Amino acid sequence: MSKRRKRISEVAPKTTPRLSGTARLLSEIPTDRLDLHGLSAREAEVRVRHFLERHVRSSQGRVVHIITGKGTHSDGPAVLPGLVNGLLCGEFGQNVAEYAGLVGGGAIAVRIEG
Repeated sequence: MSKRRKRISEVAPKTTPRLSGTARLLSEIPTDRLDLHGLSAREAEVRVRHFLERHVRSSQGRVVHIITGKGTHSDGPAVLPGLVNGLLCGEFGQNVAEYAGLVGGGAIAVRIEG
């Protein structure tokens, strides 16, 4: 009893699946990035505010990366990831379409909205 084998072209979708949501956000090349390594929480907050304010005016719909580090060199728990998340959810919440942590941690991808 022989079964006919289907060719890949017969079973594969005709179109390439489109990424959506987090996968799409994480796959996009950022237009800019801000590295916060070595900064105190206060310094990082000032830099993140300026960075986001600049991109809200000029990068609507685009993706930027904010590199917080994992906090492995901090005394105690990591501070910067929480600080950045707080700004993205709070003060800049209306200007952020979406954001997600990058695989491996230590960075956040942000889609800016006008």
